[in-house]
Amino acid sequence: MNNTLSFPHRVAPRQRVVQCITETIGNTPMLQLQRLCNEEGTLGQVFAKLEYFNPAGSIKDRAAKAMFEHILNTHQHAKLNVIEATSGNSGVACAWLGAIHQVPVTIVMPEHMSKERQQLIRFYGANLVLTSETDGMPGAMAVAETLLKTVEGAVSMDQFANPVNAAEHARSTAREIWQDMGEDIDVVVTGMGTGGTATGIGRFLKQQDASIEIVIAEPSNCPLLSEGKAGSHGIPGVHPGLIPPLLDKRFIDKVLTVTDDAALDTARRAARKEGIAVGISSGATLSVALSLARQPAYRGKKIVAIAADGAERYFSTPLFSQLPCDLTA
Repeated sequence: MNNTLSFPHRVAPRQRVVQCITETIGNTPMLQLQRLCNEEGTLGQVFAKLEYFNPAGSIKDRAAKAMFEHILNTHQHAKLNVIEATSGNSGVACAWLGAIHQVPVTIVMPEHMSKERQQLIRFYGANLVLTSETDGMPGAMAVAETLLKTVEGAVSMDQFANPVNAAEHARSTAREIWQDMGEDIDVVVTGMGTGGTATGIGRFLKQQDASIEIVIAEPSNCPLLSEGKAGSHGIPGVHPGLIPPLLDKRFIDKVLTVTDDAALDTARRAARKEGIAVGISSGATLSVALSLARQPAYRGKKIVAIAADGAERYFSTPLFSQLPCDLTA
């Protein structure tokens, strides 16, 4: 009896061995959201750039690597301590890079950011300083500034103002979107965050085609860009409660608000309809993208939403509040 297995097709060669996990950053999938679009009867097409496929789990891996390595190249012989204020994903990426390069990292973040983000930062060996929820990101940034003045060897990525941030998104994220879509794209929807993603993507894509729209999804409870009003909201990472110096409004065409509930609902529906477990900010960008795609003016348009991270960072948040605590129930 011949027990030899027969394979009708040649197995594709696996990716080469990498010397550093940072080599796997980028080239994330672009998924067309057919079921969600069918469910909502959209006139345009919606696509999601799935950034949670990056090795440390979010879009922040890209710019954090560039900024972190810029620090290392600038201070080659110094004993460093990287200190960064962040709402979470940049902190995870920075802690991850600290582990890779064996550089001490201290992350300062508001205490209400998800427990999963806090634990990941600690898991990579970084020091975590939590600040008051009431003071928000401005409070975390103030504490980080104090530490930068008092800790020996302290340096910062300065992600809210660092041009390296936007330059990396122009170099990698925007180019991938352009190539993924076969150089045929009409709209990109992203959050504001540090301003790096929106500015970098906008700069590159508008150089390719000036008619491409860059749309920012802004929490309705914190309409700082659209109405000049700050406030607390439940969409982590999409809006720091301030307008970052890095944001170049010349590249922004529209700012559309989205409610916390809409962001949560869209993220949940994306999991059940498309099989993608995205985070709350991704729910916000997808919600805005779908709302645009329903409008007659966007009939036949191709709309890309940035899905910045995955749902695993939000088990302790309202994203999972509808699930029973006992998952065997």
